[in-house]
Amino acid sequence: MSSSILNATEWHVLMTPVRQLYFHLMSFPTATSALTAWIAAPGLDSAPIRVNVVGQVKRHTRIGREGFIAQRRVRLISGSHVLSEATIVYREHILSNEFRDKLRSTDLPFGHIIASLGPSRRTTFARALGAPLMPRLADLENAFTPVLDVHATISTAVHGPIARVHETYGAYLLVKMTSPLGHGHDTQSRPPRASVLART
Repeated sequence: MSSSILNATEWHVLMTPVRQLYFHLMSFPTATSALTAWIAAPGLDSAPIRVNVVGQVKRHTRIGREGFIAQRRVRLISGSHVLSEATIVYREHILSNEFRDKLRSTDLPFGHIIASLGPSRRTTFARALGAPLMPRLADLENAFTPVLDVHATISTAVHGPIARVHETYGAYLLVKMTSPLGHGHDTQSRPPRASVLART
């Protein structure tokens, strides 16, 4: 009698590349650490991840006198490739001056800057977008094609929730997916329709 429980190999084979990316992201405390591990795979640009800051604003909270809530809009980049776009709304007033200065004046990712705080993340919503056929690097040189949309809350043991993030991941992350246990399989599968992966 055959078992109805899939082993790890069978489960990965059945998952679409976008779902593999999603579950990979969920296994790390920050997007920065997840993407660093992902692009280390053969065939992707493993240059250090940096951010292109699109905009930064801050506003006073309306709840008591807590301080300021800040927003940082960025593109996460490795080499010449855009990995993702993100909007981070964070509680600036609970961060030290050192963290604030780095967020305002450097090209370091948010996850890298707060790593010493021991962050964790909880996904509140995620959906796979209408992805292209297995992308080729030549098709992605001058365009950012979104394949995965994620909303999450970032927390630490000491401060509780410190940020909410909205992240959109690009098709470049699906390039060179050749292994069924790592980065997918080299197929020309149908592009998935937009579908919800998580909601809380």
